[in-house]
Amino acid sequence: MKNFKFLVAALVLSAIAPMVQAQRVNEISQPIHRWKHRQEIIIPQILGYNVYKSDLHTHTIYSDGEVTPSYRVREAWRHGLDIVAITDHIEWRGTERKLLQYMDRYIPEEYNNNSRGINVSMMHDTTHLELGILSNLNAGYEQAVEANQQFGLLIVRGAEITRGANHFNVIFTTDNNKIYHPDLETSMRNALEQGALVMHNHPTHDKTTATSFTQIAEDLHKKGLITGIEIGNSIGLRTRFIDYCIENNFAPLSNSDVHATIDEMFFTDDNEGFYRNMTLILAHERTAEAVKEALQQGRCIAYFNNRLVGREEYLAELFKQSVSVEYMCDYHKEAKVVLINKSSIPYQVKYNGKDTAVIHAMGAVQIGVPMGVSEVEFMVTNLLCGNNKHPKVMMPVERK
Repeated sequence: MKNFKFLVAALVLSAIAPMVQAQRVNEISQPIHRWKHRQEIIIPQILGYNVYKSDLHTHTIYSDGEVTPSYRVREAWRHGLDIVAITDHIEWRGTERKLLQYMDRYIPEEYNNNSRGINVSMMHDTTHLELGILSNLNAGYEQAVEANQQFGLLIVRGAEITRGANHFNVIFTTDNNKIYHPDLETSMRNALEQGALVMHNHPTHDKTTATSFTQIAEDLHKKGLITGIEIGNSIGLRTRFIDYCIENNFAPLSNSDVHATIDEMFFTDDNEGFYRNMTLILAHERTAEAVKEALQQGRCIAYFNNRLVGREEYLAELFKQSVSVEYMCDYHKEAKVVLINKSSIPYQVKYNGKDTAVIHAMGAVQIGVPMGVSEVEFMVTNLLCGNNKHPKVMMPVERK
């Protein structure tokens, strides 16, 4: 009888096992919900500071962007950011106006009395803009904060002020509705009175001025109103301004300035292997106060397509904390060592005065150095502490 029961149990198990296996395979093959998966970007501490990944220049449907604030938050979380600023234009409200063109406050009063008789040309008449900006300029930020409840990022309130070729972000504002003024400098000062910082966006080159900025921007720089300069913007790196930025202790920034989606802007076949533009902020904690203080002190690094721009001391320390050099063996009159990268940022190095190597993110590479050396000097060529200037870092050879 016992043998019979054992045989029955075995038959049942043999029948169930394939079903369980099929169920597990089916679970594994289920479509992945992309918003539930985050790409982590691993960067070690530098000089006792945490390194926070940020994008301080984004747009939504509340100016001329194509996506909602909640999408911007989900997108930032999924791509590994810690901080994102919503910086919709104050003066350019194209998408918002199209979306809300049928609301009474966006239509001149004389049109309201006969709304069904309005023709297309009347609907595109912009004379009513003389009434001023009537929308809530905090709406994008407020909706981003609401969406962020399930993601835990730091959401920064901001806005972009524009006059012709001169674009400036004000971040850490308290009320965007109180910023606008026909005069550019007055708009800035309205934001500064709220404790905001002013960032010079994608600066335009002008050969006629001492700084190569436009004359308007140069005057604002001389008055001490600017905290940071956007060296990296969208798909362009403004290398001509790196020296000015570093030498004058401005915060070097790299932001997306995204209007559509990050996937469309950055992640194509041509630039696979890069992250979106980021400003890496060195701060003790991820709070508005700590991040703001770091930017004021210029304690940040601009990341653009695996090139990083910043002060030499920060870049050198980033490399030291990311990479180790381990001795392997002596072989054919040279020592074989392995360069091990513990970060998500790849490094391009020059060593022995002429040889080059790439240390891939979370990877390692073997190189040859003179036998008996206790340390090796590297020039890290994808780190920029000036225009065409790279940090040189002396690394000890670890023997285990």
